[in-house]
Amino acid sequence: MYDMKNITDASTDSGTATRPYRSSLRQKQSEATRQLILEALAEQLVSDGLQDFSIADAAKRAGVAARTIYRYFPNREAILEALGEWVDQQLGDLPYPSTPDEVAELAKLAFPRFEQQATIIKALLLSELGQNVRSRLRQKRRQAIVAALSPVMDTLSPEAAQAAQAVIGHLVTAETWKHLRDEFGVSGEAAGEAIAWAVRTLVADLQHQQD
Repeated sequence: MYDMKNITDASTDSGTATRPYRSSLRQKQSEATRQLILEALAEQLVSDGLQDFSIADAAKRAGVAARTIYRYFPNREAILEALGEWVDQQLGDLPYPSTPDEVAELAKLAFPRFEQQATIIKALLLSELGQNVRSRLRQKRRQAIVAALSPVMDTLSPEAAQAAQAVIGHLVTAETWKHLRDEFGVSGEAAGEAIAWAVRTLVADLQHQQD
């Protein structure tokens, strides 16, 4: 005769054992779908820009229903936030500088990666939607750059400090990389080295003024 208690316990134990596996599998499938959607949204941005940007077209690219995209990203803000994070990941999660020297090093790190992702970076620069995506990335990085430069701004007037921070901050942007690439044919690596030198030169001059 079968021991029904043992059968019930075994069934319960087995069910419990399979739940984490099933949950993990669903989580992996969900993340894979999310990444697929983000890639499709980025492709749509690159090819069509803002004017013809369409969730329906992005859904076709991803091979999912439009409602699936809205399940992951319920509104435009969520899409832009996620796209900003995705682009940052494609660039290798560039660090946030905490010292003037790290601001200079940021150009050496970022510009070659901009070169590797030239298509998506140019799309971000040229389209309104892309600019909205980048604004979410730039705000935090701009704040980090301003904080990193603060030690060499102490003796400057507020207006002079703001101008110096703006000049240095602009030098390490994708716009500068694109201008050097398109107007002068400078490679990402060479542009990064040149901008790092320029930032260090400006910082050294500011430090000299303090002395």
